[in-house]
Amino acid sequence: MTFFSTDGMQSCKDMKGKTYRSGVYNLNTTDGVEYQTYCDMLTDGGGWTLVASIHENNAHDNGRCTVGDKWSSEQGNNELTNHGDGNWENLKTFGNVASATSDDFKSLAYFSIDDAKDIMIWQVPNNTPLSMWRSNSYLRYRTYGHFLTSFGGNLQNLFQSYYPIRQGVYNPASDNGPSFQAKYDKGSPADTLSHFGTGIQAYLTAGYIQFRTVNDWQNINAICPGVKVDTSGKQNYQNACIGGSGFWGSDFNCGDFSGMAADGYGTGTSLSVDKTLIETTFLIYYR
Repeated sequence: MTFFSTDGMQSCKDMKGKTYRSGVYNLNTTDGVEYQTYCDMLTDGGGWTLVASIHENNAHDNGRCTVGDKWSSEQGNNELTNHGDGNWENLKTFGNVASATSDDFKSLAYFSIDDAKDIMIWQVPNNTPLSMWRSNSYLRYRTYGHFLTSFGGNLQNLFQSYYPIRQGVYNPASDNGPSFQAKYDKGSPADTLSHFGTGIQAYLTAGYIQFRTVNDWQNINAICPGVKVDTSGKQNYQNACIGGSGFWGSDFNCGDFSGMAADGYGTGTSLSVDKTLIETTFLIYYR
């Protein structure tokens, strides 16, 4: 793998409009700390910085909220740590860019970039080599309304200051977070919806990204990639959203992909997503 130098640049956005190509770059925080991450220099003129990857470590019954579930809880279904590991809100980093589709990844860019305006998500099959992320992705979509400027310029500020993840605190009827429409660079809203179970699709609208959903049991999911949820009926958002609190009252819904295998692993029926989606890594970028 080739790593490129950027002479102290702080994000891939600093390279937008120049002759840089997509790849892994050495970037620097405002404090001068160097780190490595991937820059997409093709989509909409480029300048997208990879900040995180989320995948399900093990959605089978014996793998929920165990080691590898960094975006929910590695400590089990524990009432004493109902906020989970807190990685949506804290300054911890983990993983590395080369392994971002086989293990969770959180870059310094997740919280050190504070002037991001939009996010982009690539849905890529687990264990895809970095060089094939773009070609193997089956969905790529991004917000375009500069929503992050209202939430501190990154997701860490959004979750810490505006939409914290705390189980048992928020009202499912009134405390769900905002959703933002997405533009597709590969795939479509209909493609997105097709990977969810037949019993889930009725309360989803594809073509959006939503933050912090609160279900009927006051459990929290952090992000709903590719969809927004209908908040007028029964709130079973764990069947469509990822990441979040570390205590669910039932081990069955704990984990990074929460209740996406509620009616069997990868069945694509009733409340379970299909195998393509359950074995997906979500790559999150800023620009």
